[in-house]
Amino acid sequence: SQLTNTPEQDRYLQIKKYIEFFVVVDYRMYRHYKRNKPAIQRRVYEMVNTLNMIYRPLNFYIALTGLEIWSSRDTIHIEPDAGITLKLFGEWRQNFLLQRKRNDYAQLLTRIDFNGNTLGLAYIGALCSPKESVAVVQDYNKGTSMVAVTMAHEMGHNLGINHDRRSCTCGSNKCIMSTRRTKPAYQFSSCSVQEHHRYLLRDRPQCILNKPLRTDIISPPVCGNYFVEVGEECDCGS
Repeated sequence: SQLTNTPEQDRYLQIKKYIEFFVVVDYRMYRHYKRNKPAIQRRVYEMVNTLNMIYRPLNFYIALTGLEIWSSRDTIHIEPDAGITLKLFGEWRQNFLLQRKRNDYAQLLTRIDFNGNTLGLAYIGALCSPKESVAVVQDYNKGTSMVAVTMAHEMGHNLGINHDRRSCTCGSNKCIMSTRRTKPAYQFSSCSVQEHHRYLLRDRPQCILNKPLRTDIISPPVCGNYFVEVGEECDCGS
């Protein structure tokens, strides 16, 4: 495999990329937060904020363009087998969600306890695919940062990144694609960055190149989420 990129490939890797992100909150999670929609919205906005902090070094901006809370019942069957839930959610996105709302990528947040140690599941290297540009994530922790890191980990799989091998490091910190998750990790290892670049150059997913309109973004502009205007950096003052 080639070790150096062509100038054109480098340009492609360096341009800003945008994921129009759709989040679905299941009925269990709605009930868990006492049917308080504003509280759930705030929780999701905080998580997306953390996602932006994590993905910024990869030149990715995560634009929350949709949030659907299943407040009367689940639209799909959700079960402890994460693989089955992922498959059903992907089919729902392809057959129903995409018919009414454009998005690049969707995640299902659920309060179900997935089998074993599973906290989330995603298809590897499938961004922009109608059925497989999805992940399912267990809302397993009161703190938003722990769940946001799981969301970032699953999104990493969709972006072509496998789990870190032992030799992969990111300084003294835990890396996002590590299999052991004890505390939040906010950095990708050099292995992850290489895998991600390989995937981008090989598959050239098209849906991430268009810039979403500010009016399509539903999360409020929070200083620090780098999304005051799409892709504009926020001036927080000193």
